[in-house]
Amino acid sequence: MANLFKIKSFRGGISDWENIGVQGAFKFGSNLSIRRDTDSLTCNQALSDDLAVGTMTAITNFIVPASDGNTYFFNNDGKIYKRTSGGTYSLVYTDSDGAIKGAIEWGQINGNNYLFWATDTKLHAKQTDGASDWSDVDADIVTTGATYTYPKTNLTSAEWHTMKRINGTMLIGNKDKLAMVSYDGSYTNEALLLVPGNSVKTLMEHSGYAYIGGTRTDYSSQAEMFVWDTSQSLNWNKKNTIPTDSINSFVNAEFPLVQVGTDGQIVLADINSYTQPITRFSGGGQVAPDGTEVDNGVALFGVYGNGTGKTGVYSYGRKKKNANLVLNLEHQFDCTEIGSVRKVGSDLLISYKDTAGTGYGIKIVNTTSKATGTYQSIDLMLPTATREPVISRARIVTAPMPSGTSIEMYRRTDKTGNFIIANTEGGSTSFNTENGTEAWFLLGDTGKVAELQLILNSSGNNAPEVYQIELYFE
Repeated sequence: MANLFKIKSFRGGISDWENIGVQGAFKFGSNLSIRRDTDSLTCNQALSDDLAVGTMTAITNFIVPASDGNTYFFNNDGKIYKRTSGGTYSLVYTDSDGAIKGAIEWGQINGNNYLFWATDTKLHAKQTDGASDWSDVDADIVTTGATYTYPKTNLTSAEWHTMKRINGTMLIGNKDKLAMVSYDGSYTNEALLLVPGNSVKTLMEHSGYAYIGGTRTDYSSQAEMFVWDTSQSLNWNKKNTIPTDSINSFVNAEFPLVQVGTDGQIVLADINSYTQPITRFSGGGQVAPDGTEVDNGVALFGVYGNGTGKTGVYSYGRKKKNANLVLNLEHQFDCTEIGSVRKVGSDLLISYKDTAGTGYGIKIVNTTSKATGTYQSIDLMLPTATREPVISRARIVTAPMPSGTSIEMYRRTDKTGNFIIANTEGGSTSFNTENGTEAWFLLGDTGKVAELQLILNSSGNNAPEVYQIELYFE
């Protein structure tokens, strides 16, 4: 008599374990849409080139949506690009000081908004809606009763000068200090002094406080996270220690999170108690200071350094109160580095370095094309008696298959060897029957542990949708 495993939920995201998980969890998946109103398996939108590799000559470290309706890209070679609301790019300025290590837009009491950016030791400014030829870079900022000159030349040389608007001020990472530009135009390069041995890499506002994290410049493997109320005092309010050498990027979604180290770990940014590990990206990896974003309450992370087929934009969180907090690889693409992930209106933009490590581009979520989705089940542990079970066949139940789409099934037993493709009852290597709703795949394997992998091949803006997977064994 045949027995079966029945998989009919897919909303559990990437599991922390290979053989167990919350309802609907899977061992690995990519380009899957799992937070919809229907609990089924289907594909996310694809990525396409918003700016193809070849125009930019260095990675974009910071993407800044601005009040003039344009978006600005601040690059690691000093070049600044503008993207119009229509998606047209142009080079607007090249900073001779080289790598741009922080950038933001910030308003001043005179009623104007300014783009600020930092190179190694200088802070530059330009009125956002000022001269279109950028001839007003570092022009004086005149406020009520005061004139402030730019560039500021007393930043401390550091890897990063990340900037954030926090509690009514503009804060700038300045190695083991914070610099500040206030709303009234005043500036100081020493608004806050941290513990020596720290170098600020990332900043976040949460509950009216500045959260501060970075790397160690000494040999300590204990990174320190600080909280400051942004007063003019030189004292930080609280401090916590995380067992890692680098605090890479904060994100403030349903609750504050921080990505630490190079092994892909996300931890809860809790300053009042032990900093609790949350989950880990598939294969590890890390996130750049501007590589996080919030989309509909869910945290996004641009992850690189975790291996082919696993880099890209991950999400963590939930969109409904009664849903589980889950990890998902929303948009997978191979690259060697991701610099910035930014939501601009309805567009999600991603800056990256290509797999050759020499080309730089900008990806965008394509609203008219679906991606190819990959789903890999958790380990299915088969009961054994006097002999190993025979895994005979598998059945999938789907929504009517759109024209041009298909589903491939692969399997592996006992966690050894490569995944092997399975044929359908009709001898095909995929299920591609237009309007079909059911397919049987023949297996014939023997083993104690079974794994199934599905490849969902889309066509245009249509994708397969799987309601149920059944694995039969005897």
